[in-house]
Amino acid sequence: MKMKDEYAYKKSLVFSICYVGFATIALFSMFPESLLHGDWALMSLLITFPVSIISFGVIYSGAENSQLIILVIQIVMFLLTWYLLYKSFKR
Repeated sequence: MKMKDEYAYKKSLVFSICYVGFATIALFSMFPESLLHGDWALMSLLITFPVSIISFGVIYSGAENSQLIILVIQIVMFLLTWYLLYKSFKR
């Protein structure tokens, strides 16, 4: 792996973990029984809108096992975000 590719790989990985991780924490904080429940969650969902909109729809629909569904969706979003950022940084 070339130096530029390795740099793009690491940078895209760290950014994806932070961005999608922040969105995931905010999504789980939307549940009233959550310890982190608060007004900050809505603002953070607006910041992370591109990776949290589908999971927010799952919360809004009130589906059963919604926390598991949200986790699966966010894992897919993480992988997609990581891939797109890696391709973008690699240029």
